[in-house]
Formats: sequence, C-alpha cells, structure tokens
Amino acid sequence: MFEFALFILVFIGIMAVSALIFGSWFLIMIVRGIAGFLGFRPMPPATPIGPRRPSGAVQIGPMPNQRNCPYELCKSPNDSAARFCRRCGRELAAPSPVKVTRRAAMW
Repeated sequence: MFEFALFILVFIGIMAVSALIFGSWFLIMIVRGIAGFLGFRPMPPATPIGPRRPSGAVQIGPMPNQRNCPYELCKSPNDSAARFCRRCGRELAAPSPVKVTRRAAMW
C-alpha cells in the first residue's frame, strides 16, 4: 500500500511540474504574440552575433571560404563549395571562376 501511495505522489508531482512548465511557456507565447501584433520588437543584441574566430573575436560577415545565401530573408553563411543553402535549401549560384591574366614562374 505504501508503494502505491508513493507512486501516486510522484506521479502527481511530475504532472504538476509539467503543467507549470507548459503553462509558463504558453503564457510567454501569448504575451509575445500580442506584443508582436501590437508592433513591439525585441531589442537587438548589444554585440553582433556571428561566428567566432579562434582568438574569440566575433566575425562580422562571412568567414573565409564562405558565402551568404542571396535570398533576402535567409542570408545564411554557407561553405564556398556548397551547391544549396544549408538553411533554406535554395540553390546557390555557382562561384565565378577567377581569371588569371598573367602567370608567374614558380621555383
């Protein structure tokens, strides 16, 4: 009998915590929806968010050997050899080959 009562108490506790977490999330989503409908936008971050260099500095713009998706709403950085955007899936334009006008002798 004691095991059954303990099981019921643990079950009720888990359900209460789950309801509290879901209820909080639900209220936050409602408030964010109303704020978005009224035109309130969250403040932009103080520092630019982007990939970090090995030194820890924030890279603004594409990293070397990367290019951005040309789609206006995506602009996700992609590898230079990629054929499709990793975020939106649109086909990326083929990179233009570099034209060499003169060649130098290499020893």
